[in-house]
Amino acid sequence: MKNLALQGEVRHVIPSWGNSRGAAAVSVVDNDVNLDIQLSHEHLNGDYPAVGGGCGDDDRSNQAPLSFVLTSEGNLLALDSNDQMVWIVDLEKVADDSNEESEDDHDNDDQDSTDSKPRSQWFYAASFLQEHSSNMMDGDGNAQCTGIDAVNGSCLYLTCLSHDGHVVSVSIDATNSIASKGGIVEEGSECIGTFENGLECGGWSPDGEVLALLTFASDDDDNDVLSNYEGPDAKVPILMTMNTQYEILSEVRLDPCLVPLHSNGADSIHPNAISICWRPDSSSLAVSTMDANVNNKPLRRIKTYNRTTLNILSLSKEEDGSGRDVPNLLPVAPVWAPAGCSHYVGAIQSSRPLDVKSARARPVSMQVAFMEPNGLRHRECKIQRTVAEKTDREEVMGIAFNLEGDLLAVTSRVSSGTPPEQYQYGKVQLYHRSNYQWYLKYELRYDGNKALTSRVVSAIKFSEEDPYNITVALTDYEGICEWRSYTFRWESSTVHDFSAGQETSTRSEDTELVAFVVDGSKLNFTPFGRAIIPPPMYAASVELPAPVVGMASNPCPPKMSEKRQPHSIIALSDGKLALLQFDIGGNNGVSLVPGFRPPIVTAVNPSNDNISDEKINSGTLLQGVSLRDVTIIAADDSSFTIIALGAHSGKSTGKVENCGKHHFQDYVFEMKISWTTQIGDVEGHVVSAAAMCVTSSLPLERPALRLVNWSDMAYSSGAHGGALLELTDGTLLEYSQGGVVTPCEAGPILEACPWIAGLYNVDSISASFTNGSNCRLGQDGSPKRLIIGLSSRYRLYCGERLVSSASSSFAISLQHKFLTHVTIGSRPELRFLPLSSLSDFDPLMGSDENMALDGYEPRNVERGARIVAIFQLKPSMIVQMPRGNIETLSPRALVLPYVMKKIQEEDFRTALDVMRRQRVDMNLIVDFDAPKFLEDGGAEQFIGQIEKIDNINLFLSSLIDVDTTLWKYPVPSWIRPERGNDNALNQQSKVNGVCKKIRQVMLDAEREGVISSGNIVKEGHFLLPILSTFAKETPPKLVEALCLIKDSVSQTTPKKSKRKSVLLSDHVQSSIQYLAFLADYELIFNTAIGMYDFDLAKAVARHSQMDPKVYLPLLKRWSELPDAIARYEVDVKLKRYESALRHLVASCEIENEQQSRKIYFTKCLQFIEEHNLHKLGLELFKNYETNHRAIMISLGERLLSERKCEEAIGIFLAVRCIDGAMRAARGCGNWRTFFALAQKEGTTIESDEITAFAELVSSKVCSMSERRENFASAASIQLDYGQSAAGAVSYFISGQWWTEGRRIAHLHNRIDLAKKVVDGAITYSRACIEDLGDRASTFEKTNERYSEVIVIRRDAIKESEEAGVNGIHHDDSASIFSTHSTASNASLRSNASGSSVGSVTSVSTVISVGRTSAFSFTGDVDSMKHKSKVSLFVRWRHHFAPISSQSPRESAHPITFFIQSSTKSAVRREKRRARRKGQLNGG
Repeated sequence: MKNLALQGEVRHVIPSWGNSRGAAAVSVVDNDVNLDIQLSHEHLNGDYPAVGGGCGDDDRSNQAPLSFVLTSEGNLLALDSNDQMVWIVDLEKVADDSNEESEDDHDNDDQDSTDSKPRSQWFYAASFLQEHSSNMMDGDGNAQCTGIDAVNGSCLYLTCLSHDGHVVSVSIDATNSIASKGGIVEEGSECIGTFENGLECGGWSPDGEVLALLTFASDDDDNDVLSNYEGPDAKVPILMTMNTQYEILSEVRLDPCLVPLHSNGADSIHPNAISICWRPDSSSLAVSTMDANVNNKPLRRIKTYNRTTLNILSLSKEEDGSGRDVPNLLPVAPVWAPAGCSHYVGAIQSSRPLDVKSARARPVSMQVAFMEPNGLRHRECKIQRTVAEKTDREEVMGIAFNLEGDLLAVTSRVSSGTPPEQYQYGKVQLYHRSNYQWYLKYELRYDGNKALTSRVVSAIKFSEEDPYNITVALTDYEGICEWRSYTFRWESSTVHDFSAGQETSTRSEDTELVAFVVDGSKLNFTPFGRAIIPPPMYAASVELPAPVVGMASNPCPPKMSEKRQPHSIIALSDGKLALLQFDIGGNNGVSLVPGFRPPIVTAVNPSNDNISDEKINSGTLLQGVSLRDVTIIAADDSSFTIIALGAHSGKSTGKVENCGKHHFQDYVFEMKISWTTQIGDVEGHVVSAAAMCVTSSLPLERPALRLVNWSDMAYSSGAHGGALLELTDGTLLEYSQGGVVTPCEAGPILEACPWIAGLYNVDSISASFTNGSNCRLGQDGSPKRLIIGLSSRYRLYCGERLVSSASSSFAISLQHKFLTHVTIGSRPELRFLPLSSLSDFDPLMGSDENMALDGYEPRNVERGARIVAIFQLKPSMIVQMPRGNIETLSPRALVLPYVMKKIQEEDFRTALDVMRRQRVDMNLIVDFDAPKFLEDGGAEQFIGQIEKIDNINLFLSSLIDVDTTLWKYPVPSWIRPERGNDNALNQQSKVNGVCKKIRQVMLDAEREGVISSGNIVKEGHFLLPILSTFAKETPPKLVEALCLIKDSVSQTTPKKSKRKSVLLSDHVQSSIQYLAFLADYELIFNTAIGMYDFDLAKAVARHSQMDPKVYLPLLKRWSELPDAIARYEVDVKLKRYESALRHLVASCEIENEQQSRKIYFTKCLQFIEEHNLHKLGLELFKNYETNHRAIMISLGERLLSERKCEEAIGIFLAVRCIDGAMRAARGCGNWRTFFALAQKEGTTIESDEITAFAELVSSKVCSMSERRENFASAASIQLDYGQSAAGAVSYFISGQWWTEGRRIAHLHNRIDLAKKVVDGAITYSRACIEDLGDRASTFEKTNERYSEVIVIRRDAIKESEEAGVNGIHHDDSASIFSTHSTASNASLRSNASGSSVGSVTSVSTVISVGRTSAFSFTGDVDSMKHKSKVSLFVRWRHHFAPISSQSPRESAHPITFFIQSSTKSAVRREKRRARRKGQLNGG
């Protein structure tokens, strides 16, 4: 799908010198070494001699030469950047001066004798770098004027070869030095040697290290070899190699071959010509010779030789395995393709021998045959014959590959006309291979105005740096030499959108995008909207008079159904313009796609020499101008206004005008093409005749790089009649109709971008498509430009901002409002950047904000993929892979906004279809705007538009209780602004709400018999979707679903059958099967039997995997049982125990006549206890007091077994069950209730039982405070019921009730018990004091170690600052406190806050505790951390326990006060609190 476009053209005309007529340029060498070197002005004075006859002393150049041109007569011309002559070296004179036999003649400088001597034919010149000698730097400033590369220590040399055998080396640096001093420039050259038998061919290897030459052996040496050959022209060629010092490395004799005859006036290649070519990696070379004796006849063969040893490696053979030589090879020099073409050797081959002379002979076809490195022929490239007349004779002159190997240049010479008026012109064809098919992508034709301006190609050469730059050397009929440098670029595709600017309702997806593919004079078409045809195939094609070199389509096409006028302009290589027109009726041509009619050529304007230019004051013509970037800027019913770029020689001032016509500059030509239309009488075709006139020509200060339409020209009226112009320095200009150029408001691009696109008003485009209509805008006051450019280094820019550092192609989609580009790298992606974010993008924002450059929903693609086209009416795009095949993608970035837009427009049919095919979660239909869908008629529209029941079911089955716009499909801001939570749907009930709404809409539609779209529906039409709504709800409403199925039986009115139930009919069975698809069969069966409808259960189980031997007897048994008993068994099976109890009670009441009340109640009580149905049982037996009391006692026993003793006490006391209440009181330790009930009933309790009960109360596991209370309760039991003072005092001591224990001891006059209490208190206080001392000692030691660590850290910080180490943050609190410390997390959280008090009162330190670290210090000044001190004084917060009675003596005792104010756990907490509140000593 790629097309080649001309990007730039630079023309150079060699100034005339002496007798320069008839000399052709055979080599053009660029001086890349001396680009920035100028000759010293102090040496370039009036003594500098004039060269030639074309330019005088005043016209000479004082700049260093930039280009070198070798003519066929042996003149080496040095030209500067303005094509002015710097110096000329006469190579013939250099060769003659080196000949010792004519040395006396040259001493007198007899130039006349040199001129009278026939000159040699020079054929080769190439440059290489060689180390310079020390004497090159001597003299007066030679290094400044010669351009010697002193850093690299090398000089530039040119090696020139002639067929007479001369090998001349020209030192560019020495020649520049001599020319700057006014000396004889030939002194800077040296004739390395002369071969007696001449040179046929030669050339430097690509690495510049080996020079290969081919000469002939002497006649004496040939006698033995040629003894078996009778022909007069056979000689033995010798192939040799030399190094940069011209020392012979190796040589080898080849097979005898025919010798060509060389003549300066020859127009064609001699049939016996010999040529060589090097492999790009310089490892081997190929030689093409006309071998004299191959099977007793001459035959041209190509042999490859090793670079080092010159051993033969391969010989050209056919690939069929027969061993035959490749026939009909022509004498055109072969070329070795680079690695991109598998290192093939390309050679010209004809379809039959050219020496066959027959009046009725078929035309000879040419092709480039490729030989693999092993010599076997493999495939070919057919050369297209693109001559204007059948009688024209075309001869191929040369071929060349570019650096990448994706372009093959074929040079030819065409002889046109009859002999009296016959003239010749040259052309260059550029071929490209894709999908094993060779396409002619571009043709440079130099026929001009017949013989007056026609030119012949003498040499071509691709640049060694830029693979798409080619230099073409030309010679006109007057013998004037020139060369032109062309720069090409690849266009990823040429696709025309016929729906641009039209209303959405009038568009057709089938004819939306049509791809144009150039193949010589044939233009191929593929309608992407109808079929994706893989290359090299195509849907249709049209034949044009000449090869296509450019095309432009109307950016604002009219409706195809209303207008019948041209839509495209095709530029041809002969300078003509053709008009194409679609949809003109009749059979336009053969098409592989049904319904697609290819366009036809309606008119071809005359050639450039007949173009009217009456409106141009300067009188500029387009003769010989290669138009590029042809663009349509305005169109009406009968004309196009187009603009194009072209290089033209306009008027100029200064020395350039006086020196010749070699100054060219880029112009912007504005032309108007008008046509007249009339109806033809053949199949109703429209026949048009066109005329063209140039309305303006505008010269540009700098060369132009690109000229394009505004991408939004179809939608912004301000863009009509204008275009975007980019210069080679990145400057952006806006062109307006009438030749007006103004600076672009978007500013320059940071880098020149050959691929560029611009939006005239990006804000208007965004507003236009947001409203859902394609209104043509132009009333906006201040349009905002947006320029996107892709540089030759594949950097993507948006104005002055770098969008991507590596992208292969990009495209702007106005409908989708995206900039789409393909990244290059290890993981290439398709990225979609919203135009709104690009227009508001700020390069000064942080990295978080610049995440927009990653794009919306990127997609991975194959490496090397390129964008071909993006459909504007559907969420798809065409991508071409590096192999040439094309693929249709529907990335999420296009699908999601497209679906959201359709949902917003309530086009649910299209949205659901796209979501189904692209596997998009259908919850988006509801989540995009839930209130609108449920309340504002969205559900009604949805049911009215979706005709297929399966699609409704698919939508319902995909519902989930999650808002997909919050996490899965966020709604972009350019589709819908962000909204608050007011419109949010409660996601907990989303599925149920949607199901209810959809079900209600469908039931109403069935009831009314019509839906919102007007279609009539029958009752039961939405049966399956309604079942889906029942099954999808949470919990599923299967009962309602089965009831609906039963109700639908009467609507279908099946035929009655005595042996078959209506529930077993096909309608019911299909409904049940669908319901089973949504829910489990077992669940549906259980639901059916839960309805106690055993016939329906049988119908459900019929298609399940249940065993009929199991469910049929079961259903039969239940059918025969009484209803209450059957339902009881069903409820038990379904574990519906409450319903089962109700039915059990009902069945027992029925059987009460035959059984006693006690028996059936026992059964009910057993069922109640088994399934814990006491509440329901109490409700059912509330009128039966005895039964009610039995259920209550059962409930109390159950609570007692579950250790809910407190609740059991209440239940037992409610029914006056004292025994149960006492057991419950004992179980929960409620000693007061236990003893109260015992006394009430008069029960005697033994002392052992009392002691055990007290022990039980005191041994409860609980908190410290509750445990003390338990000890007090146990002591009360011993006193009140056990009459044991000793036991009570023992419990008081265990519970640390010192005062109360001493009081009880004195109350009972037990001095021993009182002493026991005091001794226990003293022992406890001493233990507390000892523990406190140990902890204080440990804290002091830890504090000292911490102080030492602080000192060490401060010293380390000071040393690092003195050493100049910056950027290192020393956190003094790092790794000091561990999260796994002895303090628990709870204590840290509760006691870690406070303010420290110390010597440094100006700094307050806050201690905070987090989850990951114990705590950290933060303060106002970072350098003042850890300067607080920890005091050893601990502030105790005393916890006073309530004391019932206390004597003044006891309260004054310090030990007693301390014991009363803190327990052991309280002391530990206060210690930890003191650690965090204190000040650090020495900190």
